[in-house]
Formats: sequence, C-alpha cells, structure tokens
Amino acid sequence: MRKKLLCALALIVAFVAVGRGSDWKKDPDVTIDPANVVASNLALLAPQPTATEAADTVLGPGADVVGIDDAALAATPPASSSGAIFVDDDHLDCPNATFTTIQAAVNASGPNDTIKVCPGTYREQVRIVGHIHDGLRLESLQPWKAVIQWPTVESFPLALVDFNGADHVRLRDFTITGPFTFPGCSPDRHEGILVENAFDERILHNHITLIRNSLPALFGCQEGDAVAIGRRSLGTAPGSAEVAQNQIDEYQKNGIQAVNSGTFLHADHNVVTGSSNQAIRAIIASNGVVVFRQAAAVVDHNAISGNQFVGTPPGPVGPLSTGVILDEAPAGSSSVDHNQVFQNDFGIETDTQVGLDISHNDVFNNVADAITLCGDVAEGCGPAQNIKVRNNRVVGNGGSGVLFLGAVSNLLKTNDVDSNGTDLADTTDGLRIDAQSTQNQINENHMSSNVTHDCHDDSAGAGTAGTANFWINDQGATQNRPGLCR
Repeated sequence: MRKKLLCALALIVAFVAVGRGSDWKKDPDVTIDPANVVASNLALLAPQPTATEAADTVLGPGADVVGIDDAALAATPPASSSGAIFVDDDHLDCPNATFTTIQAAVNASGPNDTIKVCPGTYREQVRIVGHIHDGLRLESLQPWKAVIQWPTVESFPLALVDFNGADHVRLRDFTITGPFTFPGCSPDRHEGILVENAFDERILHNHITLIRNSLPALFGCQEGDAVAIGRRSLGTAPGSAEVAQNQIDEYQKNGIQAVNSGTFLHADHNVVTGSSNQAIRAIIASNGVVVFRQAAAVVDHNAISGNQFVGTPPGPVGPLSTGVILDEAPAGSSSVDHNQVFQNDFGIETDTQVGLDISHNDVFNNVADAITLCGDVAEGCGPAQNIKVRNNRVVGNGGSGVLFLGAVSNLLKTNDVDSNGTDLADTTDGLRIDAQSTQNQINENHMSSNVTHDCHDDSAGAGTAGTANFWINDQGATQNRPGLCR
C-alpha cells in the first residue's frame, strides 16, 4: 500500500506551483566551519561525463521503488526467535518473557544476542553501551507494536535510544516516539536515536515520530532530531549506520542528521515527512536529511517532503526548510540519488562541497528553488566545485529549477527542468546561473515553460554567448541572452 502511494506521488506533475520565488538562504542551524567559508583558490576543471553516464538517459528514479520497499523487507526477515531473550511489559502477550523492560534485557545481553520485544509501551530510555553488545539484534516481535516512549523523567544523554561504543547493532520494527518534556532549550540536543562512537549499525523499518518538545513555547529550540548519526552537541563523536525502510515524521528539527569527520550515513528507502503542526512550522525550520561537519553520506531512494517554514514576526519570514542538505563531505565521498523530494521549501541544497553526485532525483512542487549549488562567500558558503547534477526531473517548483550561486567547475547534464518559477521580475528560471558562477559545463539539458527563462546566465567571459560557462546542446524556448539554448 505504501509503495502504491509513493508511486502515485511520483506521477504528480504540477505546472503551476504555489509559492514564493528564488530566495535561497542558509539555515543558521547548519553551521559550517568558518575556515571553509573562503573564496576558492582551486583550479578544478568541471567533471566530464563518463561513457556509462552518456548511455544513462533515465530521468528521475525511473522504475526504482522510492520509500519503504515491502519486497525488500520480505527478503530480509527478522532474526529467528530461537534462543532469543524475550521482553514483555505486562506478560500478557509473552507470559514466559524473562524481562519487563528493554534496558534490563540489554544489560543482560552479550555479543550477537537477539532480544525480542513483545507488543506493549515501554516508557524508558534505552542505552546500548560498550562492545559487550557488539552484534546485538534488538527487534520488535510484531512490526511497530513495541513502542519505546519518552519517559517522564529522562537522563543524560537526552536521546531516547542511544548507541555508544557498540558496533554492528540492529534495531528493527519499533515505534520510537516522543514527545519529550524539557523546560528550556537544552545544550544537549534531544534526539530519537543517537549513534555515537558506534559503527555499522542498522536502523531498519521503525516508525520514528513526535521527536519534539511537548511544550509549544519551546518549539523554536534547535533540537528534536529523529535520527542522529554522530554526536552534535556536548562532543564530536562520529558514528556510522544504515538508516533504511523507516517512516520518520513529526520531528521538531531534522529527520535524519549526520555530523562529524569519520561519520558515514546510508539513508535509503525511508519516508521522511516534516511536521504537520502549524505551531512548529511557524517558529522553526525543519529539514529532511542533513549532512555536514565533514560527515559523508549516500542518500538514495527516499521520499522526503513536508519540511516547510511558515515564519512569523519578529523572526525571518520566507522559505528556509530544505528536503536534503549536504555540505562539507569529503571530496567524492557522497551522493544524493533516486529520491523524491517534494513539498518542502527548498528541494536539494549543497554548499562548501567539492565533489558530489546529485542524480536521478524527482524534485517537484517545492515552494522555492529545487536544486541549489552555493559557493558564494556572501551567502555564507564555501566553494561548490566538481559537482555533477545529472538526470534529474525538476518540475513545478516555485523558485528556479537549478540555481548556481558562485558555483565553479561543475557539470549540469541531461536534466529535465520544466514549469518552475513564479516571479515575473526575472528572479526565477529553469537553469539560473549567477554572475559569480564560472567554468561550468551545462550539457544536453531540456527546459520548457519556466518563469522567467528556460536558460539564464549572468556571468561574463570567453564561454558560450559571452558567458563564463559552456552551454552545449541545451534545449529551451526562452533565454536571457541569445545562444545559450536552442
């Protein structure tokens, strides 16, 4: 059923987007190392298409399943109950269970043990700490029927489930839910799942929801991340995990977050949906997937939507939330591919990034710009270079389809960019390249029905049509200078 819903969403084509024009701004919560916000001194050539890419003409995810994949889940069943440790909060579903709390079972477990948790509500923080628990499999006996809920009294660290120093742990099929209650903005961020100094974890097919404060006056606190890989506050510990096949929704700040050098995230086949609570959207900018502070990530086959900031005075007003943010990853380490990114403020954004692949995504119906590459120091960005943006389908967004701000030596190839923009004052276009963006290869893209131009380049130099970039075989009906597209 989920698969059918997501496939239906993939077919939505909106030719009139309701929203504001191009007005990109960086979320202040996604802090970049100030040393990286400098003018580029690199002399990189734009990446060249490979032979494989030349033959790869599928736009967007194609026939790939995006979001929770029921067939893949069936192919990876939960562990056998043979020899498992059982937990039941009231001994009704599993009368012979050894433990009534998950933490007691974890404390009693050893390497490669399996803990099966029977249906019930477990109001406790769960701590999986130390290599004595390497290889632990912690699974709900029935999908989403074992509920780990924030307790009334919490303890440090302020995560509901914490992986710390235990590797190869698997967490599957739980409902992990808030809200938490805290009297102020905590210096230690509240997070649903936290992976710190722990590696090769698998967070699989959970429903992670309502990771937010219960107090509306504190909805503006920059915390409430559903899943965090790497410790962001009160430490800089790395971690690594596959976060797959989860439903993640109603979070206060970020759906999935990865931070710190040495951190790696593989986020695949998740459904990540921002808060539907208008009181939250009025005071805080949420994001779907956020990767920065030298973390690396592969973000693929996710459905990411609903991250919209309404904004009320005296705070900033206008679009600020983003579906996917990927900044500062090690060069060539990361990719954003085969995702559906829709109904956010901004779609996909990268800055302070050298080497990244953004390919085969459907980016549609976002309030403002769909895909943004920022390397402009004035915008708080470090260099954006050697990035490939290819084979994306970009339709019906309120801002520009693809926006380059001070982006240098990138490849923009074989994208379909249609019906984007709302501002007749020429601030939104299909492909919009600003004056500071140079040495980019813009090849074989197809544009139509964009406001104001299909092809727009404000740079000046020895490139195509007197620009500082190279437009080759691009198709579009309107352009801000003759010779960019045909």
